[in-house]
Parts: sequence; C-alpha cells; structure tokens
Amino acid sequence: MIKTSLEEITRLTGGELLGGAGRTLVGSVSISSAAPADLFVAVRGEKTDGALFIGKAFENGFKAALTHAPDPSCPMPQILVKDTVDALSKLAKANLERRREEPGFTEIALTGSVGKTTTKDILFQLFSPFAPTAANEGSFNNELGLPLTCLKVGEGTRYLIAEMGANKIGDISRLFSIAPCDVALELRVGFAHEGEFGSRENIFRAKSELVKDLKPSDTAVLNAQDRRVREMASLTRARVRWFSLDFRPGMEACAKNLEMDELGRPSFELILEGKAAGRVSLPLLGEHNASNALAAAACAKVCGMPDEEIASSLSGLGGVRPHRLSLFESRSLGKGCLVLDDTFNANPDSMSNCIKIAERMAKEKGLRPLFILSPMLELGEKGEEYHRQVGRLVRDSSAALIVVCQDKGKDALAEAYMEAVPGAKLARSLEEAKGEAERFVREVQKPLIVLKGSHAFHLDSLAGDLEKGK
Repeated sequence: MIKTSLEEITRLTGGELLGGAGRTLVGSVSISSAAPADLFVAVRGEKTDGALFIGKAFENGFKAALTHAPDPSCPMPQILVKDTVDALSKLAKANLERRREEPGFTEIALTGSVGKTTTKDILFQLFSPFAPTAANEGSFNNELGLPLTCLKVGEGTRYLIAEMGANKIGDISRLFSIAPCDVALELRVGFAHEGEFGSRENIFRAKSELVKDLKPSDTAVLNAQDRRVREMASLTRARVRWFSLDFRPGMEACAKNLEMDELGRPSFELILEGKAAGRVSLPLLGEHNASNALAAAACAKVCGMPDEEIASSLSGLGGVRPHRLSLFESRSLGKGCLVLDDTFNANPDSMSNCIKIAERMAKEKGLRPLFILSPMLELGEKGEEYHRQVGRLVRDSSAALIVVCQDKGKDALAEAYMEAVPGAKLARSLEEAKGEAERFVREVQKPLIVLKGSHAFHLDSLAGDLEKGK
C-alpha cells in the first residue's frame, strides 16, 4: 500500500476518525489481528466479528483500525465506517489510482470457470523475477480478497496480477470497478457454479463482464479454443489477442508438437506471434495446464517480455500448490503407492482433466487406479447427469471407485457416480474411505490412489494424512 494518512483514509472511506493524529501514516493492511501490518480492518464474518480483536491488533503493533464497531477501551486510533468491506474496496481503488499517477504500472486481470488460480500463479512466476509484482493469495479472488490484493501495490510495484471470481452476475463488474485492468485474460466458460448461475449462458454473461468495460487502448487475451470465449471478442472495445493449445495462425501464443511424458507432464514448442520461441517442458500435470501456460505466455508477450524469457520461465516454473494435481508417494495404506491429490475443488471440467491424467499415468506405468471421489456441488438441475458422466469416465479407465459422502442429502449425486462402476463403494467418513483404500492397496500390485472432490467433503484432509504418513 502506498503510505496514506489516517486523515486521508477517513476521507476516502467516508468514515469518522476516533482518536489519534490524522497525520499518522499507514503503509500496510491486514484483516488478521495477528499479521504484522499498520491498519487492522475489522471484518464481520460468519463465525466471528473482527471488531472483537481490535485490542489484540493494538497489542500486536497495529497503528490504527478500520471498523464498523469501535472498541472504546482500546487507545488505538479507530476509523468508524458503516461497512468495512465496502470501505476496504474504496481504499483499494484509491491506492491503484495513486499508483497509476506514475508511469510503469500494468494490471493483468483474469477470470474463467477453471484454471484461474493456476494461471495466476504462472503469471506471478513469469513476472516477479523481473519486477516487483503483486498477486492474490491462493484463490482469494472475491469482494474481500481482491481489495486486499490491490492494497499490496506500493510505489515500486510494476505488475498486479488480479484473479477475479464470481458467484453471480455482476460480481466481476464490481471487482472491475475497483481494479480496472490493462490486460484482461479470459480462460474458459465451463460448468463451475452452474447451479448458482442457472445456466452456462449466465456464466458466459458473468465472465464476459471483464472485457466489456475495457478501453480501446487495453488488451483482451482470449482462448481461441473455447466457443463462448471467442464470442467475447464482439463485446469489447479493446484490442483482441488470442491463445490456443493447438497451432493456428494469428495467435499471440500457441503450441506445436505437444507431447506428454509418462506422468502426464506436457512439453511443446512455444510459438509466439507465429515464431518459434523454444521448447517448453512444464513441471505441471495435464494438457489443460499447457493451455494455462500458453494463456500466461500470451499475456507476457502482450506486456513486452522477450520470447526467450517467456520460454525459459515456463520451463522453470516452481511446484504446484497443495491439493492441485500434486503427486507423491505414500506408505500410509500398508505399502508404498502413488497418490494423486487434486482435492482443491471439483467441477465436471477439472474432474475430467484429473481422470485423463490418472488414466495416462496408469497406462504408462502399469498402475491400477482407485478413485476416491466426493460429490461435485453447485451444478444445479443437471448435477446428477454430470456425476453419471464422471462415473462413466471412471468405468472406462478400468478404475475402482470409492465415493465419500458424509451428507445423506447428497446421496443422489453419490449414487449417480456409482451407477456405471462395478463394485463401487460408498463411504460415510474419511476413516471408512481410508479403510477401503487399504484393502485395495493390499490386493493390487501397483496401486494409484486418486483423490478429487468438492471442499465440503474434506478429501484434502485425507490427502494431507496420506502425504504426512498418518
């Protein structure tokens, strides 16, 4: 955050300063009273109220608090506002406007039904070695996460990588109003949250909000392989650039001679504006991550990064985040076996990608896969059919199946998975699923355990136990 006085913060947020000197400067913000920062923002959550921790923030060295409910017993200056999330958005918007008063700043915003966080991480790894770069923590991409990301921008920040998520139409427009970008990246219009949006058409409307308000001097980077993303070209005034996993003319970034190794890691000849930039070997699993890498490469090319730097940076990417197609060996199930952990979340697109990767891995290495799945949520009226489709993919991969469903209200989804898979088992707890997996591992010579499901069923906890050897 660019250093700002309490007096100015009070003015920007429409608040009231209670105590303290208005000339006091703050240069960092946190919603955690334990994190070291200057300004504590008290957010009212579902389980607790940040205003209860103002005193703790003062003890931990904060200079001031932005709050909807002041603590009269705390001597720390407090700015009283009606809504701290709204006030945080105003402060974030003003911070970006101040940074844009000086040259040398570019914001890349991205959205899509799948791949946002991985692509954001790739972009951060591309840009951060060359210039100060800010980006969302994890997938913190909502009305709270985006403003906090924008407040990471300081006087010397050169790039902001802003992941924008949506649960309903209008969400991205609101986020864009806080952080209007220079480069907008659209990845894919898929099935995620179809139940909340009502249809893929509504998902298209929500995701396209990112490009509608771009200026003619801005750039929209679009996925040429997604029909609905292609349609966004007609909705924007900005320059349009394209990326594609297959080779085609007119692409900012595309690939030739795509190959997959035995673990499903892609390599390809990177083509930038029609010219070969070098061979790229990704440390990430799955063909879809090659597409994510090409999306990031297109943005880097638009921003003027040299071709050879883009190619070498992609090959030198760091490891994946936890629970995102993470591959490890575990001895927790009675003997050594490979575990593929993709429990970050689940929708039909990411489920299909995961199954394809596991199927390739099993074929190349002579493994027998066991899928431990939980239901996919927020898919609406077509939810059961999407689960049947996944079940058929599991059957066609000759894999065994355990479905973890602690919520009997979701049994119809669990049963839809199981319809097509002979011998599929239903587990009512993670412990029961682990017991079934132990039996499978004992009976199979070279097992591969694959975990995938929505957050609500806590398969990430089981994956963590397997990795730690519990």
